[in-house]
Amino acid sequence: MLFPILILMLVAFVAAFFIPALLTRRAMFKVIRIFYQHHALRTDEAKTLQELGLGRPDFLQRMTRPRDYRQYALQLMIKQGMIVENADGRLYLVEEKVDQNLRRLEKD
Repeated sequence: MLFPILILMLVAFVAAFFIPALLTRRAMFKVIRIFYQHHALRTDEAKTLQELGLGRPDFLQRMTRPRDYRQYALQLMIKQGMIVENADGRLYLVEEKVDQNLRRLEKD
């Protein structure tokens, strides 16, 4: 009787860490696609979060929709240097950094 409960708890514990990581990785590819669609690939083509459609949702949207991992993925990509913010708050994608990080992820 105790063994199935332990197995279930182990599966739930592993899923609690694996699923958010998987959803974050998928969101990173969505963010990259958004930057390509808006041609925000150079300093002079940089866009604001609102222009890219990546602005924070309001309280009602957060309560009525499933969790959106794009904000978290965006923050990770900024920390990794894949996305750079200009002095005026506009963002653009650094393709060289994206290539380096994606190759590193494929090796892992």
